[in-house]
Amino acid sequence: MRQKRMAVAAAALSLALGGCGYNQIQQLDETAEQAKSNIGVELTARNQLIPNLVATVKGAAGFERGTYTDVARARAGQLANAEAGLNQARAQTQTAVESKDVNQLQQAEQAQTRAIGTYLNIAVEAYPNLRATQNFTALQDQLAESENRIAVARRDYNEAVRNYNTYIRQFPQAITAKVTGAQRKVPYQAPAGSEQAPTVNFGDSAK
Repeated sequence: MRQKRMAVAAAALSLALGGCGYNQIQQLDETAEQAKSNIGVELTARNQLIPNLVATVKGAAGFERGTYTDVARARAGQLANAEAGLNQARAQTQTAVESKDVNQLQQAEQAQTRAIGTYLNIAVEAYPNLRATQNFTALQDQLAESENRIAVARRDYNEAVRNYNTYIRQFPQAITAKVTGAQRKVPYQAPAGSEQAPTVNFGDSAK
């Protein structure tokens, strides 16, 4: 008899939780957290392209040193500083991904994008033939694809956050949210210019 009463009580509790939106809140929360995690995955993937980029540029620097000595010397300091900026952005991205904090992810993405663009612009000005090499062309494509995947991940996260935030403000879910401590989630603020097609400036001004 006791087991039967417990079973009835458990069923009643389940129905009550379902009726007040508790289960849906948990599901929407999990969806948003997974979407945020996907942003970190894509930023990490772009981070992993940076060493290949630096290696490709340094390879071109060695190949073109005889022909572009003056240009290479003039840009050497700038390129070294830009590489240091890349390394700093990589470290910042790794920290942000580990933190799972939206603000840190936003700042890391901006720093990463800016560092890559700066390095590429200086590199193609110093070594004009770089843009014609197969490895560099492949990296351009990979970086552009990565930028697109990051944009998709941002969009998916913001959609999940919007669904979650809207749901917990409705009645009676708002009561459940207050009782359980469910808080409004912060949307992801994309970098300026992201409303346009994602692009990376590969030094076209040096043509």
